[in-house]
Amino acid sequence: MGRAELAGVGRGSRSSWPEAVGLPVATAALLINGDRPDVAVAVVEGPIRRGGEPDPKRVILVSDGAGVIVKTPVVG
Repeated sequence: MGRAELAGVGRGSRSSWPEAVGLPVATAALLINGDRPDVAVAVVEGPIRRGGEPDPKRVILVSDGAGVIVKTPVVG
């Protein structure tokens, strides 16, 4: 059993990925899916307006025109 599991920070507990900023979209999606296979990853280009209720089963990746993540992905 790893240290993270002992500390209660095991799989499925992450809710944000600040290290994904600056990564290509595909790499960020793989990173998030590896940590949280229970959430869907959606990709949008440019700024987004959040409306409606947060979705605990979704992470939105915001990218620039070159496919690079420009905002910290978070669950919701």
